[in-house]
Amino acid sequence: MSAPTLLSSYDRDEWVALVLDDIDGRHPGGALDGSDVGAVLDAFATFPRVERPDQGGLPRVSDEITDEASGWREVLDDGAAADLPEWVRQSIDSLESAAAEASTALSGDFLQHLDSRADNVLLDQAGRAWIIDWPWAGVGARWVDGLMYLFDCRVRGESVDTEGVLRSHPLFDGVPESSVDAVLSAMSGGFFAKSRRPAPPNMPTLRAFQKTEALAGIDWLRERWQAKG
Repeated sequence: MSAPTLLSSYDRDEWVALVLDDIDGRHPGGALDGSDVGAVLDAFATFPRVERPDQGGLPRVSDEITDEASGWREVLDDGAAADLPEWVRQSIDSLESAAAEASTALSGDFLQHLDSRADNVLLDQAGRAWIIDWPWAGVGARWVDGLMYLFDCRVRGESVDTEGVLRSHPLFDGVPESSVDAVLSAMSGGFFAKSRRPAPPNMPTLRAFQKTEALAGIDWLRERWQAKG
């Protein structure tokens, strides 16, 4: 599995510290040309199936997505439909319907990182990707982290043929198009809803960033649906 080896740990008085194997590397995506995507997805593909997931203490991704999937309804119930992009307003029924399927789409028994961004990945000198920083680990469908990383590429403006990657990388073998749509819709609706909430203390830029994420997700989903006609 492409994660640093746990060397030791400390857990006392509500403080936890982990000692991990040091990875001499760099974050992927610096060239913004998509050249590191394959290595990162290869790393996510090494994540194992979790034996007895209900006894391991890790949350189910399918449960965690519930709040995200209700994001479109939250925005509409708040009377904020006018703040949504025109394509979203025209497609809101389809977006709600797709998002409602996200929980089923994400069901699975594989270990997942669930914060799969470039800043949580290191590429070593041999070009192998290592996944670091694991506070949000959960259990779900094998391909979840891979899709989230492609989403991060689009948010950061990296030049990646995301649809080509979905068709060609083994991590996504057998994943239905509808499952990808469901997750993208749920995420985008969740980010739109969160972007309208008051900013948390000491994080004044979070809501603007969540709006950026929402727009990136919608752009990807719009491209996918328009390509299907």
